[in-house]
Amino acid sequence: MGKGLKVLIVGLPLFAERLKNDLKAYDPDNSYYWLNTYYNKWDKIRARFLIPKVDVVYSINGTLGKSRVFDLALQKDKKLMMTWVGTDVTKSKKIKSPNLEYLNKAHHYCEVSWIQDELKEMKIEARILNFFNFKKDIPFEQPSLKELSVLSYMAKGREEYYGYSKLMAAAKAHPDVNFTVVGSEGLNESLKNVSFLGWVNNMPELMNQHHVCARLVEHDGLSGFVLESLMKARQVIYSEPLEHTIQAKNEQELIDRINELKNRLQLENGLVNLEGRKFVQESFNRDEILGNLIKEFKT
Repeated sequence: MGKGLKVLIVGLPLFAERLKNDLKAYDPDNSYYWLNTYYNKWDKIRARFLIPKVDVVYSINGTLGKSRVFDLALQKDKKLMMTWVGTDVTKSKKIKSPNLEYLNKAHHYCEVSWIQDELKEMKIEARILNFFNFKKDIPFEQPSLKELSVLSYMAKGREEYYGYSKLMAAAKAHPDVNFTVVGSEGLNESLKNVSFLGWVNNMPELMNQHHVCARLVEHDGLSGFVLESLMKARQVIYSEPLEHTIQAKNEQELIDRINELKNRLQLENGLVNLEGRKFVQESFNRDEILGNLIKEFKT
């Protein structure tokens, strides 16, 4: 293993692997590793041998339940950092006998104030520390379609949690609006103005093709989908109260917000959200976000 600080990143695989790659490219002085300890049995085995050799175990996901990775990190006296991201808070609230070692010995973080408030109710004092980061020069385009278009992501098998019924109701209320859903192949609806694409690898291109990106989950931390949408200067309808997004907490609010955007599109030359893009450029720029993380790894 190389010189310098050694950090093992675990947790939500998509985000953990991406963060490892960002840190390795940004900071050659320290060593960063990623293991998929959720779904890869070999990575679970590798973790037993790697954890004793690193200085920090950083998890994008928190828990007060059972974790072999967290247990070994504390047993080997490693700095254990948990960033709570949303659903993990809901799950830990239901645990009848929370792990007091995790509660008291781990360093706790989150990305937004509403998750911070929920964690306080669980006796967890979490600091705001973000890991989503963006280069300032990511390009964007205006959609060519004249009719309003809406893009949404829904996890396969968890469609209702991601707002399936709300979105279908909005599609029925607005048959002249085009809706695209990625991640899921759909459930029981067949509407002419709704397309289900399943898993895709061209999300930035799809964002450029739509005026609006919608995230309608029942409970959420700070969504990468939302930040990427803002960086692409999209209008964003979100179930949470984030700056430069349009909040819609229920079916009727979603229908109303889409109607307002449809009317705006008729009056304006596009719906480019430059303020939202500037917000992400300034608040989630790569240098500041990764620099803050590295400082926290070292303390």
